[in-house]
Amino acid sequence: MAAQGGLADSENMDAKTELNHFCQRYCQRPVTKNDILYSTNKFGNQYQAIVKLNCIQGQEYAGHLCLNQKDAEKSAAQQAVLALTPQMAKLPPPLSKDPAKKKKKVPLTPQQLAEKKARQAEEGDNPAITPKTKLNTLVMKIAKRYLQKGETAYECKKYTGGFQATVKITALPGEWGERAWAGHLCSTKQMAEQSAAEIALAQIEEDKELTEEAAKPKGQGKGKGKGK
Repeated sequence: MAAQGGLADSENMDAKTELNHFCQRYCQRPVTKNDILYSTNKFGNQYQAIVKLNCIQGQEYAGHLCLNQKDAEKSAAQQAVLALTPQMAKLPPPLSKDPAKKKKKVPLTPQQLAEKKARQAEEGDNPAITPKTKLNTLVMKIAKRYLQKGETAYECKKYTGGFQATVKITALPGEWGERAWAGHLCSTKQMAEQSAAEIALAQIEEDKELTEEAAKPKGQGKGKGKGK
């Protein structure tokens, strides 16, 4: 019997397979070769991959540096799975492979459709995009390159009332690369890291010079030069 959200099966499949299954459930159809695209870049003797989910508003997730292209793609898929995990639990059960059962699918009533649209409006256009994802995307635009492992470093400490995290982003130019942002006290480590990312993101977006740098096309900005 399938576990809630379909997450229990993840132990029996690799990240790329799990991501494919999620996209199928999200789109309520089989995915095509253009729905999930992987691109890989080589840095020295290591590889970093980015997975682009054209079937989910073109969201992109970068993996860690790995020793080969296959592992790099799995790492990118794993980052996507981690970011999308909260959404997986909210999705309807997987489509049945039994044609007889498919015919029993009952369409939503106008009231149910209205409630569904209202929930989507409350969650935003891309509820799966977290502060950490937004922060990584913005830093890559500023640095004009993919991030290497460790360039966005989170440190989380446990206190009596919960967890507090700090984030340091060495890929940022100048003194920005030496700063650390502390988040609010949260009940879980994951929420604490998201809080730190949200505060860092807000301060970076308020800086006119950094936002202008992020808006420049690749090849025209200053970046920081690492990883080239």
